[in-house]
Amino acid sequence: MEYTDWITPRPFQDDPGFIGKVFAAQIRESGLEEVICQLATETWIKVQMQLGHQLNHNQEVVLDTDELLFGKRKVLYRLRMPDNSLWVARLHNKLYDKTAVTDYTTRITNQRLLFESEVATMQFVKENTQIPVPKVYGYDFTYANALGTPYIFEEYIAGKPYPFPFSGQRPVKEDDLIKIHSQLTSFAWQLLRQPFDQIGQLRFATGEKRGVAIGPVVDRKERLYGPFTSSRTFYKERARLVYEFEKRRNFSGQQSNAEDSIESAALHVLAAEHAGKECFDSGPFILQHADMHWQNLLFDEQCTIVGVIDWEWTQTVPVDSFNLLPCNFASKMLPYRAENATRHEQNSLQQFKTLSEKGSTIMERHVIDAIVSFQGSPSQYIARYMEEYNWPEVRRQHFNHLKELLSKTTSSY
Repeated sequence: MEYTDWITPRPFQDDPGFIGKVFAAQIRESGLEEVICQLATETWIKVQMQLGHQLNHNQEVVLDTDELLFGKRKVLYRLRMPDNSLWVARLHNKLYDKTAVTDYTTRITNQRLLFESEVATMQFVKENTQIPVPKVYGYDFTYANALGTPYIFEEYIAGKPYPFPFSGQRPVKEDDLIKIHSQLTSFAWQLLRQPFDQIGQLRFATGEKRGVAIGPVVDRKERLYGPFTSSRTFYKERARLVYEFEKRRNFSGQQSNAEDSIESAALHVLAAEHAGKECFDSGPFILQHADMHWQNLLFDEQCTIVGVIDWEWTQTVPVDSFNLLPCNFASKMLPYRAENATRHEQNSLQQFKTLSEKGSTIMERHVIDAIVSFQGSPSQYIARYMEEYNWPEVRRQHFNHLKELLSKTTSSY
């Protein structure tokens, strides 16, 4: 089966007034591109000395301004190192200001925690799974460095995001989708096999066996909460914080659709009491990439995923919020067809069943059997809707269905 009507998504980088390009221009005008190269050279020398390699002092770090990439909160520079290896410098965009935190000191502290979490997560995933994550070479989480903003130096992965490898107008084959989804399900499976006993984000933990500990969550609005040992407590506290934020915005006149935003946030507060299966309220909790979409997956020409990037906001989540298929390309690459999306979701479920039968522990099989059994159940639907906490327009889209689910759930008691 082949599809010729595949969709080319519009990158957010093309939005008018995109602040990533504005920030990159400021970096160039301030002469900080040279500073990036200097810091990269210092980091490279440290790495080479740790490896016991001889240093090549005859070459310099070269910043490739033709390979400038942007995330919503990051600007990425490709660097050619003295040994001809390729690195990426990821700088935090100081112009990004979508936050619920008004106190400057608190905001900076939370941003630092978020950077630490991202690096700790990347290193943990690199060491404990086969998921293709860039290697981290160096970082500075503070604003007191020579660049005036947090940065990370990491491995450059020579893959490209969708629509590559279909950008040559070749059709999307069913086998392509199956291959992509099989890899994504394998990634989810590998993370499921590294369970945690708390809900939160990873932090460095010197002396601990795995080198990480669970700390509080810093969410997309830079709010801080947790960690949690109970799924229900987590859902309720997050919903409460969002509701309080929407009320404050309404009081200050910061939004035009205030009534909708407050109403949908209030419904989430009520729904949080019924999110997820009670049998998994105390865990296990599973690490989940928070933004597994087409721009954060890098492909080669054979549809092999060679890189998974942007681990910011990644946290451990309740079983009910964990996605067996983190991104269903059947509904992203193609015009939505329910039968296609459902078929690939079922394929993912079957793959999980097969994996669970091959050397899994009793606990893993128990968790997977439960996940499979409550796919599409009201409690899981509620839990999944709770994950859309941050976007008022999305909360509004599922408002009626969530209200209906909540009514059915409460009437069954």
